[in-house]
Amino acid sequence: MFVTVVIACLFLLQLFFSFGLRHNLNIKSSYVASHKIDADVLILGPCEPLWMVAPKFITQKTGLSCYNLANSHSDFADNYLHLHLYLQNNAAPKHLLLFVTPESFDTNYNTFYSYRFSSFLQDTVVANTVKECDKDFYAYAAIPFMKYGYYSHQTFFNALQGWKHYLTKRSLPYYADGFEPPAKIVWDNHYENLKKKYPKGYSFTLDSLREKYLYKLLWLCKEQHITVVMYESPILKETAQNQPNRADFIEQIGFIAKNMDFPFISFQDLPMAESRKNYISPMVTTLQGSYLFSDTLGGYLNSIIKK
Repeated sequence: MFVTVVIACLFLLQLFFSFGLRHNLNIKSSYVASHKIDADVLILGPCEPLWMVAPKFITQKTGLSCYNLANSHSDFADNYLHLHLYLQNNAAPKHLLLFVTPESFDTNYNTFYSYRFSSFLQDTVVANTVKECDKDFYAYAAIPFMKYGYYSHQTFFNALQGWKHYLTKRSLPYYADGFEPPAKIVWDNHYENLKKKYPKGYSFTLDSLREKYLYKLLWLCKEQHITVVMYESPILKETAQNQPNRADFIEQIGFIAKNMDFPFISFQDLPMAESRKNYISPMVTTLQGSYLFSDTLGGYLNSIIKK
């Protein structure tokens, strides 16, 4: 009897969390899976595009509707699943602006957050990806409530917030177009810390799973007739001196883009990359820098459209 009661309680908790998470409009996977966006242009990637590419500038330059689907610290598998979930409920965009940089292939940068997809595990594509990227989590996911309890510190507040959105009949997320303005802070010492930690410089390492999911993402776009523009936003120029194989990785990204018949552009020669005043960290710009780069990226996309 006791065991039956416990199991019943776990199932009730699972229903509570599932409903809350699916109704939390600030969770992009939940929002795009339940609301029509149908943007002409999607922005995809980790923190850099999330904080650096404002859709309004893309629209101003191209005349096309735009939504920022990027998520903080996300890897290519995360990006792949967000695009997959978007396409389940929305028309395929005409263009995808995809952030790709040497850091994208190195497991010391970004990661795969299984909890972002905990309420979508009934989807085969989601389940198989989660299983491959986080085997420990997936091994417990079939136990009642464990797909939410395993990372409860990440899901609890979000579930409560989703119930709040539902009960207050909220219709839009806090950041309606997906763009989150960067923090209002000045340059910190991230680069100085890296130089202390890696006095001989930091060399990037390619992770095969990262590369695999980049190709899966690009092939999904091919299947959906989405034109991908792969780009690297400008890092603070001085930091490249501490990355001896950065140029090799940029060349490899160019090879992947050419192999898939998509353009790739690195914006490392922009004047804004010369000054720390435009950055809050080696890879993330200030709000002013973000607006400047968004305008530049929108202009580049417009030039491709007009060809």
